[in-house]
Amino acid sequence: MPYVRGSFTGEKARQMARSGNSSGRDLRPLPWWPEGICEKIDKVIWRVYLLGESGEDWNEFTAYDSRGKVLGVHRADGY
Repeated sequence: MPYVRGSFTGEKARQMARSGNSSGRDLRPLPWWPEGICEKIDKVIWRVYLLGESGEDWNEFTAYDSRGKVLGVHRADGY
């Protein structure tokens, strides 16, 4: 069952998408989406999916524009 781990808005959300990590640091950027999408991002919602005792889980980052339209979804194995 998924749960919301965090919500990022504005410049913080765009920095996170451009850096490719939830801290927003540009240590070795691996952008989650092309720049054309990153510049339109207004909000990123971070959801965590836990699949039970097996320890398998993943994180999902969904980018939205200012009207609430989904711009992209990025999934990553557990952090």
